[in-house]
Amino acid sequence: MKNVKLNPVFVKTKNVRNFEVMMDALALADGEGCFGMVYSQAGRGKTRTSQWYSGHNDCIYLRVLTIWRSGELDFLKSFCKALNILSIPGRKGPAFASVVDNLIRNPRPVFLDEIEKMPQVFLDVIRDIADSASIPVILIGEEGIVSFMEKNRRVWSRTFQQLEFKPIEIADIIMYAGESAGLKLSIPVAQMLHKASGGDFRLVRRDLLGLAQIANANQTSDVTEKMAKIVIKSGLSGR
Repeated sequence: MKNVKLNPVFVKTKNVRNFEVMMDALALADGEGCFGMVYSQAGRGKTRTSQWYSGHNDCIYLRVLTIWRSGELDFLKSFCKALNILSIPGRKGPAFASVVDNLIRNPRPVFLDEIEKMPQVFLDVIRDIADSASIPVILIGEEGIVSFMEKNRRVWSRTFQQLEFKPIEIADIIMYAGESAGLKLSIPVAQMLHKASGGDFRLVRRDLLGLAQIANANQTSDVTEKMAKIVIKSGLSGR
């Protein structure tokens, strides 16, 4: 029997399907600058989903960096780079104009991840980009993003769609184990992993790595409740 290993697959969980519905709804506002908002606690797949969607739908994905807090120019220059602008201006005004001109010529959604790292004033810059280029901008963050955006009424009034990523479901765990590693999980085993992880996708993945190791040692792809208990117990210290 071949060794079991966890392959990098993308599984369309319920959160992903809801994400696609949200993007379809934002598309109805074609030609209007607007915002979408995706939020949840860490570990529920927001970043991976937005990266996957961006890569398959000609979108722009940009993760916010803490260093940008020193000024808008660093943000705008990184934005230019994400748009593949070859000659990046060294001043804020021209950099802003380059971003807008590029998005007017080729309108597409923009994803900004970990948005809560940005100072409030940056939201006005992002709103100006969305309005000037008439594109949807999807802001992604943890639960605090809601109050962060509510403080800026002009941004909040333009937020047409919002989506909270829920904990991964038992059916998602069974599907992910099968598609990524060929592991066969019973419902009781999946329930154990779900309870131990609290619905955190990262913790589920970590436990599946442990199960793959045990499955290889036992030359099987069938996971027992005993195997799941061993993995869950060994992972407690890391939580």
